[in-house]
Amino acid sequence: MAQFLKKYKGVIITAVVALVGGFLAHYGITLTATPTEDGSVLIEASYKIELSEEQVPAVIETDEGEIVVDIPTVEEIDSPQLMDECGEGEDCGKGWYVDVSTPQTFKNATYGQCIDTDGHYGSQCWDLANLFWENSVGRWLSTCGTGAAKGTWEGHNGNCKYENAGDDFELITDPAQLKAGDIVVFTNGTYGHIGMAMGGYNNGYIALLGTNQGGAACAGGGAAANIINISLKSFGGAFRWKEYIEPEPEPTPIPVSNCVRWAVERGDTMSKIMLECENTVVYGEAMDAYAKTWFSLYYVPGQSVYDGWHSERGVGLFAGDEIEHRVGE
Repeated sequence: MAQFLKKYKGVIITAVVALVGGFLAHYGITLTATPTEDGSVLIEASYKIELSEEQVPAVIETDEGEIVVDIPTVEEIDSPQLMDECGEGEDCGKGWYVDVSTPQTFKNATYGQCIDTDGHYGSQCWDLANLFWENSVGRWLSTCGTGAAKGTWEGHNGNCKYENAGDDFELITDPAQLKAGDIVVFTNGTYGHIGMAMGGYNNGYIALLGTNQGGAACAGGGAAANIINISLKSFGGAFRWKEYIEPEPEPTPIPVSNCVRWAVERGDTMSKIMLECENTVVYGEAMDAYAKTWFSLYYVPGQSVYDGWHSERGVGLFAGDEIEHRVGE
């Protein structure tokens, strides 16, 4: 077992360990406190985890919207070594079906569960992410031979993220852009950590669903899936499954009326013409697009109102001119 935090000295340690142990036990985090010959206490777990001195409320996205909850705030986790790779013909275990239609359904299927997809070392952080890969894109999440959670992003040559993303994931390099459902990789320590974001960026922290990060101990090693609020100071990058990306809404088209010709008078504007002809006024790109459909017949034949705005004169409408509405040009 890897050392957890540090050795505490003296009589005061009893109270410290009791306080920390009680706080963590409340959230299902199992630790082992072992007295040593010199009177110190060695706190151990199956990974290295650094708690935050100050607890920060976490933001979690639910089916009903965002909620703010109090869960353990963690600065860093360094998970243990994983199996290097699953070679051909090896008994590497296998995953199973879980619902990945939304981040919430994946959370519901895995929270509190021991996840061991490779049959090695029990429920490690990589196993949860690998289970997602198996159910979303039908392949394993590679560490590119590193046996480290952070290797899924870095690999030996920095290119493992591209192999794992393929055509199925977008790569997120700005932590402020994180969203629920992103698989987040942390690159601190020897092996790093990985899990699924359960909410968006929250002042340098993210609510993270993961295994081997403080949940109940699993019989084969590691720990069951839970949610913590973790600092993004060791953020390496994130994978966003393209199925979780909502398409940009199509702009509402401006209806085309029977208003085909317009005799321009002094003071006329495109907003006035749009209101009279279409019974609506929409500015910005929609107004630009609309101006491109009206063409001068006499003053500058064939020039659109939009092109007139961007000409040397900067004039799109001329008093006394007649403009024609041509849809599709």
